[in-house]
Order: sequence, then C-alpha cells, then structure tokens
Amino acid sequence: MTFEVRFLPEGKRASVAEGSTLMTAAMNADVDLANICGGKGYCGKCQVELIEGKLSDLTVMEQKRISPEKIAKGFRLACQAKVLGNVTVKVPDQSRVGRQRLVIMGKEPRVEIRSNVQKLFLEIPPPTLHDLVADDERLMQAIAAKTGKKPKLDYILSKIAPRILREGEFNVTATLLANETVVNIQKGDTTRSSYGVAVDIGTTKLAVFLVDLNDGSIIFADGIMNPQIRFGEDVISRINYASQGPRELEEVQETIVAGINELIQKGLDETGVLREDVNEMVVVGNTAMHHLFVGIDVKSLGLAPYAAGMGNANDFLARDLGIRINPSGNVHVLPNVAGFVGADAIADILASRLHEKEKMTLLMDVGTNTEVMLGNKEGIWSCSTASGPAFEGAHIRNGMRAATGAIEKVKITESGEVVCKTIEDEKARGICGSGIIDSVAEMLRSGIMDTSGRILIGVSDRVRDGPNGREFLLVPKEETSSGKEDIVVTQDDVREIQKAKAAMYAGYMTLLRKSGMRKDQLSEIIIAGAFGNYIDPASARIIGMIPEMPLEKISFTGNTAGSGARMCLKSLDARGEAKEVARKMKYVELAAEPIFVEEYINAMYLPNSSLEDFPETTSSIKAPKVVKKYVRR
Repeated sequence: MTFEVRFLPEGKRASVAEGSTLMTAAMNADVDLANICGGKGYCGKCQVELIEGKLSDLTVMEQKRISPEKIAKGFRLACQAKVLGNVTVKVPDQSRVGRQRLVIMGKEPRVEIRSNVQKLFLEIPPPTLHDLVADDERLMQAIAAKTGKKPKLDYILSKIAPRILREGEFNVTATLLANETVVNIQKGDTTRSSYGVAVDIGTTKLAVFLVDLNDGSIIFADGIMNPQIRFGEDVISRINYASQGPRELEEVQETIVAGINELIQKGLDETGVLREDVNEMVVVGNTAMHHLFVGIDVKSLGLAPYAAGMGNANDFLARDLGIRINPSGNVHVLPNVAGFVGADAIADILASRLHEKEKMTLLMDVGTNTEVMLGNKEGIWSCSTASGPAFEGAHIRNGMRAATGAIEKVKITESGEVVCKTIEDEKARGICGSGIIDSVAEMLRSGIMDTSGRILIGVSDRVRDGPNGREFLLVPKEETSSGKEDIVVTQDDVREIQKAKAAMYAGYMTLLRKSGMRKDQLSEIIIAGAFGNYIDPASARIIGMIPEMPLEKISFTGNTAGSGARMCLKSLDARGEAKEVARKMKYVELAAEPIFVEEYINAMYLPNSSLEDFPETTSSIKAPKVVKKYVRR
C-alpha cells in the first residue's frame, strides 16, 4: 500500500510505501532536508512538524532529541517517523540544508603539460589491389612511423575502425593512451580537441573540472553536494551502509558515479566539447570515497586495524565504471597511503609542494576527518584525526552546514554586544563551523568561560541555564529566520569543539614528537580544504586548534585536492611524484599511540593545559585559568 506525503510550505509531494520514513519521502520529493547522521537519529537535525495524518509511534531517539514542548506540538524526526497514512508535514527553516557554500578551487602550481593522452593526425595510404594490408595493421604502421611503437587497438574501436577509416578517406586522428592503446579514431584532424576531467570526491562536496589537455586551461569547473549524503553525512555512516552487502555497495557507487556524470554533462553542454574528445579522468578522494567510487568492499575500513583494500595507483576503463566520457577512455585513481589517509592527501601535498619544502611545514586538510601531514623534502609523516562532525554543524544545538543563513563570523565587543555575520547576509538560521569556532574563541577572550571550557554565570547577561545546562545567547528568536527559537551556544556545544580541536592538536603533536621535531621548528602552517578556507586563524589560535605562531605564517590554500588532481591529469611527471610521495610517506595510526592520548587530554583545555606554549593567547584572554596537566606515565 502506498501513501502520499505533502511537504509545506512548498507543497511538494511524494508517494511512498507504507512504513517508509519521512526522510525517504523528502528525498523522493526533492526537499532539502538535513540528513547529517544518515538516518540514525542522533543528530536531531531533520525535525519536521506533523500537520495531519498518521505516523508511527515516537522512537527512543526522538524522545531524546526533541524537546517535550516540541513533541507536544507534533514535531518528529523525519529519519525516524514512518508513514502509516496520507501525511502533511511542515519543514522549518532550521531543518533545511539551504544553498550550500562549496569551495571547489584551490591554489595550483604550474606544471609542464605532458598528458597521458596523445592525438596523432595520420594520412594513411588506402588499400589497393596491390596493397591488401589489413586496416588494423595499416593503422598501426602509420602510428609506429610517428611514435616508434605499435599500440593495441581497443576492442570497441576494432569493430568500427574500418568504417571510420573509409569515411575519413584514411585521413584520421588516432587518440592514444600512454602510447600503448588506441582509444579513439576520428575523421580528419581533431588534434586540437583533447580534453580530460579531474574529479575531487569529498565527503561533503563533489568537484569536477574539465581541462584542455593542449594548454592545461580549465574550461569548466563546478561542484555539488556529494549525493552519497543520502547514506549519511559522515564517512562511517556510508561505510556501514555499503558494508551491508553487494547491493548496498553498488547503490552507493552508482550514486557517486551519477553525480560525476551529471557534472560532466553540464560541462559538455556549457562548452560544446564532444564526449568522444574527453579521453581521461583523474580522481582523488579520501580512502573511503576512493573505495566507494571504484566499488571496493569497504568493510575493512570500518574495523581495526582499518586497512585499505587498494593502496596503489590504478587505471580503469571508463565504461567499466559507468563514467560517461569516451567509453574506451582511462580513469586514473591516485594512490592511498592508509585507511584514513587517501589520494586527496597526496593531491594536497603535490599542490602545496610540501615534498619540496626546505623547512619543516605542517599541512592540514580540515574536515570531518582532518588529514595531517608534517614534513619537508627529507620526508613526510602523516595521520588522520577524527576531528568529528562538529565543524560541519553536527552535534551542535543550532549547528548547520555552511549554507544560506548560517552564522559564519562572531565578535563580542568590549561592552558585551554580540555581532554575527551570516552567509549571504540572510536572517540567522543556525551556526556553521567557522561561526562556532569564533563563538568559543570570543567567549574565552571575553572571560565568559574559563580555560576548562566551563561557561560562567555572572559575567554576561547572555549566559543562562538552558534545558540541558548553561548556554550563551547569540541571536534572540525575534531576529532569526524562523522567529521561534533562540540561537545559542550550549555547554555541550563547547565540549564538541574542544574534542574536535583537541583531536587536531594531538594529531600534529604526535607527528612532531614521533619525528623528533619541536613546535618552534615549524616554518609555516598550510590549511587546506573547503572548511579551512573560512576559519579565522586568530580564533583557531585562541582555542588552541593550531600552534601559536605569527598569523602571517599561516596560509589557506582552498581545495588543493582538486588542484592536485588537475596536476596529475595534465602531467605524467606529477603522477610519478604522487607515487613517490605515497611510497615515502610514514603513516602513524593514532589509535596505537599513547602520545596521542596524552596530547589529546591536555588539548581539551583552552587553549591548552600547557599555557606556556600559548603565551600571547594566555595574556590576551580574560578567561580564568584552570589547568590540570596530564602526563603519561
């Protein structure tokens, strides 16, 4: 039996089977409903209000995540409530994703164009009664005359080569990959039409770049939210879903392939490039995103010791993966280092030139999982820290992604006034990662909390006792987009940020200590990634997320994972560098390191229990000093 679900205020509708969740109905109706925890119910971000109809009884997670007052008004979690009849629900602003702000471009050093794709214009003598050499051999002889090699002919082309040769009167352009395989034959001279695609599969976003392989220029660049978000907004949720069986793994793979193909098609439509002229694609992503794209079993990534299923760089036929470029084209994936340091980290290193630095440099790609690389031309240490979804707005009372109406910057004046800036200057809907970092830093600087992170009563009239402990008022409900709920920073929110920043700090401190280096030997800090692009470095330094060093030595490079992918698309030399970097990198599994535990506990303080390491911050904040240093025995 099927029922209709109607979503207000738009009036969008979806038909779903009895027992389906409201989240399933929202996906079918294309309603932008938040789905941070992948349907587990623990984030509480998908609240909707039941207007009429019949739903299943409240679940335990709903009773935990929805206040009694809201439950009385008919609020439910869309991922938990099941449809038992025709239903009408209202989706409040706070539960919507909004227009997501995506950073797809990053700094990219110049490389010499030496593509894996080669196009040759051939003027081949046609067969005669006195020259009956077969078409394939005739083609190979012409190619060998220019390259010195006889490549093989892809199976699909072998079936149509005779027709194309004759239609072109034996004046054709042959497209070769690595001088080993002919992947296309076209009538006439098409050597100027040679293109490739670079893809960065992020946990949150998907970025696709169409590149002219003759000169290396980007002719199209765009990004969307990673469509795999329907299976959960974090890596572990997607690993768990795909690990249920072959059908689920295939479903997750097909979803990301469809997203890539959607952007490729958009690029072809906007530029007029022919699909048959796109002969190669280079893909990067963290290890989980890499495996889910290729279709590799990911169960091992979710279980200790978290071993990767594929570490080496690899090449696949586009048609085997369902990628809609030239079907005989090549899809190249960069190498992975370990279960949680993947091809995107290698791309970050290439684009930042970390492996060529003279002095010790710290590179961090900040996100739900923060990849940390420490090193220079002598060697690179790496690890992945579970910085958690707090930076994406999860586990934060009024948290949301960096979308329309999200508070992204916060300042507290000397008089105690709170000044908030929202994305697109819309009325506040919630607070995103950069905004919550600013909030914690400003509360620390103003003395509204002590260095243990405890919010203090009596310092500000904006501090109050909320339903789950103390909270600090950022925006009163009258000034929000909904007009119904204050936007606050709770004590639990502060703890989430403490845990996230402590994981990052402990990660790079573990690498420093393992490598025998000291913080004062760091020459610079490079912060990559979409989220890192919007962090205020001063706020990050105040809360102890990054070491205390001059702000001018901290740089933000944007999406260098995408930059590294483009470099490897344009340059075989860059691919060689990628393999060499992966081979030489030293990976540290933090779960096995007592150093990490020690540094993590000390970094739970703001900025740290070792205040002597943050002298400038310590002297500038009004927060009462509460310090208990943990020393490993």
